[in-house]
Amino acid sequence: MRTYYLEGVISFLNSESQNAASDVPESLRKLKSLLESLQYNRKCVDNPEELWNTWNGTSDLKIFENEFVRVSSSNAFIRKRIKPKKQHEIDHIVELISQIQKYMEMKEDPIDSLVDIGAGVGHLSRIISLRNKLPVMAVEGNQEFTLAANSLDEKLVHTSAKQQKNDSRLEKLPVRYTTFVTDQLATKIDDFSTKSSILVGLHCCGDFSSTVLNIFLSSRKAKALVLLGCCYHKEFQCFHFLNPTPVNKEVSENLKSSVFPLSRKWSGFELSYLHRELACHSNENMSRRFSEDKIDMSRYARAYLEKWIWIVSESPDDRNIGMCSVKCVEEETTFEEYIRKAMSKRGKHLLDRVLEIIPKTELSRYVSTLRSSQFDKFDVLRQSFGPAIESVIIDDRLELLRENGITAKCVPLFDPTISSRNLAIVAYKV
Repeated sequence: MRTYYLEGVISFLNSESQNAASDVPESLRKLKSLLESLQYNRKCVDNPEELWNTWNGTSDLKIFENEFVRVSSSNAFIRKRIKPKKQHEIDHIVELISQIQKYMEMKEDPIDSLVDIGAGVGHLSRIISLRNKLPVMAVEGNQEFTLAANSLDEKLVHTSAKQQKNDSRLEKLPVRYTTFVTDQLATKIDDFSTKSSILVGLHCCGDFSSTVLNIFLSSRKAKALVLLGCCYHKEFQCFHFLNPTPVNKEVSENLKSSVFPLSRKWSGFELSYLHRELACHSNENMSRRFSEDKIDMSRYARAYLEKWIWIVSESPDDRNIGMCSVKCVEEETTFEEYIRKAMSKRGKHLLDRVLEIIPKTELSRYVSTLRSSQFDKFDVLRQSFGPAIESVIIDDRLELLRENGITAKCVPLFDPTISSRNLAIVAYKV
């Protein structure tokens, strides 16, 4: 590895063939093969028919388009306000929702509503109302996002009224709520739906996904689920994550993660904060992440800071802790500036001791001078474990649903080079 170029390591990890780059060490080949055997397929479904076959497991319908319809681009008002990444995600989700509607009609349990959990400014819920003609309840925890969504809804109604095509008219606005999402939302869903509803959660952070799963299990009328997670390291309902001071060791050992495990299958296994943070990385965008113009300088500072933390504290609770994100500017941000910002909340109790032992010459160094090609190569290897760890988390969620008698599949819904968190949980009650 010391003599192998960083670009070569990245290229090999992203290649589909084990025969690529003949000079790659055998140990790296074996590692890549092992990791690939442990992870879910991340290659995006190519077309609507393949999507149907993947989540449904059948090929009994022949009514699909040859490619995904660009529904988010059909309306000029919408197109100007949605970035390409979000357009791609919405186009694929809308097709999936349409297929679930068709399937439930075949099962004589037609879908009559949809609930968008974590709706943001409402792009997805708005297009589903427009395209799928379903009553939509959009739930969002940020009041500013809800206000912005309502404003965009009204503007779309005004512009769509001028359209000649019926599929360009927003006939019924989504019902929008601002509330902190808890398991109690299941009752509101049952009140909103007439008989059967679809729950959609697009990139629900951390244990927010766990809450969505519990809502789906608890709701009588929630019959289908489309869930994509992200930020697996975040636990919003755990005070030890939000509290900047260290928790009592006895209490810490008794705290159960609200992200993993959730199922009986994975009961007894653990994934640390670092493991779950690592699950947020993917190999497809690695070249871009390590390119000169995209490199995150704070990574080097965080790694170097860890060395000094180990010197001032022998407590495992103080090591490898998640700290505040810091934007580091090349030839401007010093190591001391980084330390003070990074440890302003978590790790604050160590700040003075760390600053006291680090030589002033080191504190005054620019963070950009800490960069190391050797560090980059080992970081690439570390991040290559990410998809396998993410697959474990997703499998745990799938098993939770299956253990409750629900059909659940993992679907590579998005192009991973466009949307890294591309694995969707698709579940339905029959």
